[in-house]
Amino acid sequence: MAKKPTAPIANPVAPEIYADRASAVALRGNVARITLASERSNEDNANIEAVVAGHIALSVRGFLHLYAQMQSVVSQMEASGLIKRPDAEAKKPTKPATKTVAKTAKKPARRKTAQTKKT
Repeated sequence: MAKKPTAPIANPVAPEIYADRASAVALRGNVARITLASERSNEDNANIEAVVAGHIALSVRGFLHLYAQMQSVVSQMEASGLIKRPDAEAKKPTKPATKTVAKTAKKPARRKTAQTKKT
């Protein structure tokens, strides 16, 4: 029988991190890692750059739970009209990017194999 998840205990001193985006998501072993980034600019707002705001490390199970919760929130945003789902035309798969490889090296010469002589 599966255990029910326990309700988290409120911690008023837990840090709250603001991020404009997730700059990286990776799976290393059994740990999903998310790097959060915020946009910052200089005084004249000329150069906007992304700065790491924090990291989240989750078990695979926790990551999948987060994914399900995020899907639920996206559905709520669509239902309220906050965002619109792209039409079917936008969902068509695009062609994969092709790599252009420069030919800088020649193919290695084949080795001649020694043939045994019949005596």
